[in-house]
Amino acid sequence: MHIVLSRDHVGKPGKNDLGAGADLDGDGTVETHEMEANLTPFYINACKDLATRTDQDVSVVEEGWYSKRHEDAILLAASEKTQPTAYISCHLNAGGGDYAAVFYDYRSKNGERLANKIAEALGQLQMPGVSRVGIIPANPNNWTKHAFNTIKGIYSGPANISAVCFEPLFIDNKKHQLHLTEEGLGYVGRALALGCMRWAGSNNV
Repeated sequence: MHIVLSRDHVGKPGKNDLGAGADLDGDGTVETHEMEANLTPFYINACKDLATRTDQDVSVVEEGWYSKRHEDAILLAASEKTQPTAYISCHLNAGGGDYAAVFYDYRSKNGERLANKIAEALGQLQMPGVSRVGIIPANPNNWTKHAFNTIKGIYSGPANISAVCFEPLFIDNKKHQLHLTEEGLGYVGRALALGCMRWAGSNNV
């Protein structure tokens, strides 16, 4: 399979966007290393490491508008019709919630299946402070519209590509912050890889 990991927020033309932030070290200042888009690489790299060690193809995308990232992923999937492609919009959540979330395009049955497999693997970590893993349809007409925008272009692609918006932890939840370390996010990234591979029917997991 091919996993496309989009490090969202960063790389938008003319924008200086690192997503949400929180004072993780308690010094009274939110610094750049405490911003969402500088934390997601810990789980992105762990996902890539496990997936490549089990002979999966992985691409990490860090540049361009989301629409362009979707177009490029669709072209990739179209060129690799014999293998499934999972597009992962990589985020951390904000707003103080106590759950993990995997959003999928409400129109996509295979996207829902991908979300279920990822949520199942993430739930098996049983992370303290994480009450549940929500599998949530993203829709442009309700509170999930921002998640929808991160993956909406993928739906027009070929049948072998599906997408989710991955929000495994809340950056501003004190209990979740315990997991916002290289080690903690490493577990998250490996769970993400396992979920993707199980969705694709890999014989290696």
